[in-house]
Amino acid sequence: MLLGIDVGGTFTDAVLLDKQQVLAQAKVPTTHDDVLQCLLAALDAVLPQVANAAQQLQRVVISSTIVTNALTENKLNPVFLAVITGPGMNIQGHVPVTPYYLSGYVDHRGKITAQIDWTKHRDLLNKKGSGSCAVSGKFAVRDPQLEFQAEHELKKCGYQKIFLGSELSGELNFVRRTNSAYFAAQVYELFKKFSQRITRALVERKISAPVHILKADGGTVPLEVALEQPVEAVFTGPAASVLGIAALAAPSVNSISLDVGGTTTDIAFWERGLPLMDKRGALINGYPTAVRSFYMRSIGIGGDSRIHKLADGNYKIGPEREGPAAAVGGSKATLSDALIVANYVKFGDEQKSWQALQAFGSEPINEAGKIIAAAVDAIQKVIQEMLAEWAKQPVYTVDDVIKGTEFVPVRLIGVGGGAPGFIKVLGEAMQLPVDIPLGAMVANAVGAAVARPTLSAGLRADTTDGYYIIPESGRREKLPRSFNKHMAEELLRQWLLQQTEEWLLPDRETELISYEHFNTVHGYYDTGDIYSLRMQLKPGILHKVQGREVAF
Repeated sequence: MLLGIDVGGTFTDAVLLDKQQVLAQAKVPTTHDDVLQCLLAALDAVLPQVANAAQQLQRVVISSTIVTNALTENKLNPVFLAVITGPGMNIQGHVPVTPYYLSGYVDHRGKITAQIDWTKHRDLLNKKGSGSCAVSGKFAVRDPQLEFQAEHELKKCGYQKIFLGSELSGELNFVRRTNSAYFAAQVYELFKKFSQRITRALVERKISAPVHILKADGGTVPLEVALEQPVEAVFTGPAASVLGIAALAAPSVNSISLDVGGTTTDIAFWERGLPLMDKRGALINGYPTAVRSFYMRSIGIGGDSRIHKLADGNYKIGPEREGPAAAVGGSKATLSDALIVANYVKFGDEQKSWQALQAFGSEPINEAGKIIAAAVDAIQKVIQEMLAEWAKQPVYTVDDVIKGTEFVPVRLIGVGGGAPGFIKVLGEAMQLPVDIPLGAMVANAVGAAVARPTLSAGLRADTTDGYYIIPESGRREKLPRSFNKHMAEELLRQWLLQQTEEWLLPDRETELISYEHFNTVHGYYDTGDIYSLRMQLKPGILHKVQGREVAF
């Protein structure tokens, strides 16, 4: 039996699954001041629906907003960041804080051309540190020794937890690695306390099943592993909705999915039955990171969004949440009330929706039309921006050259509590058919429950210098004789499988996601080869789910 919990902006959902069946589901209001409170409330609401559920659980997966909210709302204090950039590089303005520049340099081949001169950094060594911090070196993914040296010295200064850029990502992009390490350090203490409270709460409920955290790329990692890379838990809500759609009704044609909640709408693109991945990495507060994520956007429009009437008589919807709709006891009209008045949805007290909309004009039906049109226009604008951005992305494959990268949607898919009414209106405006799968109301929790564990790593081998490195492990080893692509893949695969055993992960299916091979030339002769590849545990869902609807 699998348990999935998703903390949304308005509601927190929980589902119990047995193979492809939804055995139980629950929905409770989200408590923003203390996310754990609503998470446990959802847990306590869903478990009693199935006898001995706690003892039958095989895995618990949590999709939480705790990391996203803390980082995007600037609720955390800055942390110390040390960088090893080498000559001629200033990253000021590309990272969230003014970094401390360490001497030393690793060149593009992975050779240490200058050691850190600690006599130049007595100010740092004499400084007392505490908590967590981050260290990131340019080309450290090709030799992390300078990062390791800096970590050693910073621990002597008093820092308890130090995040290294090379261990969080094996990608070359220095700025993205640096930001990932910084945000991981910034959110670490908060996430550590959250993890400890979760562990205690589950023990109190006699739940011994392993606990996993959903990541932005749609995969899961054990809770204790997530502590080593907490920044990966950002934007898990949007990821959960994508996985929920994959489990309930993955589209077979180019589609746009929209998860319409009470506070936000998350938009994703689908091609050939799979969600599109962001080829660059997630942005956090405008700073690029190496966090893998789906190609998605969130906009502050949902069923509970505040309605702003402008001086010209038009409307702006959101991004603030007003509260519950007037139809269900709210004090002011929301987007949901406009949908009720326009007869797109039916719930609550319809008369209260009409009365609430009279605050905007004497003809509520006309005002409802304008309000809905404003929300649709805002969503369509974001979709058009996403389409244009996707079409401008660099071409990486022969298939892209032949077919182009333009994405042309032919269907809309809606999930979330606000989907039934709003997606219909959007479909009419875009002249596209609409699909709302059974189970749409708890799709995110379903997606969390069936998400597969994921792990990715890279390997770079240079036969001229005779070494290979797996950055995520910190291993820099001598190459075996007669090295080739097959041996490179096998070395990386074995490391990934070793990690799955250490983390007690059930999946062992790997896939190669990128590969490059270059010859090295000195004078006029080939002197060796450089291999660069990345591999991952195959992401996706464990199995399909047959959704069902109930009234909450």
